[in-house]
Amino acid sequence: MATNAISLAEAYVYTKNGDFVAPLAVYDNDAIIGFVMIAYDKKIGISSGNYLLFRFMIDKNFQNQGYFKPIMDKVLDYVRTAPAGLSNKLWLSYEPENEQARFCYLSYGFKETGEISENEVVAIYDLTIEK
Repeated sequence: MATNAISLAEAYVYTKNGDFVAPLAVYDNDAIIGFVMIAYDKKIGISSGNYLLFRFMIDKNFQNQGYFKPIMDKVLDYVRTAPAGLSNKLWLSYEPENEQARFCYLSYGFKETGEISENEVVAIYDLTIEK
């Protein structure tokens, strides 16, 4: 799992190369409780013309406190504004052994595609569905 510092460095490099990447801090009032990074991908396959939830992190001190759904709701709200272009899908990947991530994403409405990307399970969310 990449640290936030590595994620910010990656965002800088991708942005310098002309790609869209949005690293976003997640707050609850004045406390930073997490970090998300969203990208718009132009590659072939599932990523082509779709948004990627590149990072999704909730600080260990704030996990299991009901933050997942409201953060995902905000991610979808943001992606639906089409900051880098229109899209019908948001995709992500996670390590196969990360059962908690799998449970959270699938219960939110992501669907596994059967694809593996860099040894991670790929799942997509249909942005045409209202949450």
